[in-house]
Amino acid sequence: MNWQHRLIVRKLAEGCLVREAAGAAGVHRQTFWRWLRASPDFAQAVAAAREAGKDERTFRLWLRHPFRGLRPPAGKGHGGKPRFAWGRR
Repeated sequence: MNWQHRLIVRKLAEGCLVREAAGAAGVHRQTFWRWLRASPDFAQAVAAAREAGKDERTFRLWLRHPFRGLRPPAGKGHGGKPRFAWGRR
């Protein structure tokens, strides 16, 4: 593994998303996925790192969620189900 692979694996173990980890290594996320398919050693290291960073990644995604701490909006005529209309009104 080269230094970019090791950096990506370390970032994923810290709980970063694939997009963030690839950006830290200076590569596009599509390059990351291409490397993942091409190298079984890298794929195994990434799987272990993603498992190690799973709790931190879940927490970071929860912090970004638009309904964190709020009740999802239930619009009229939706049967009480949450209405998700990001970008549309």
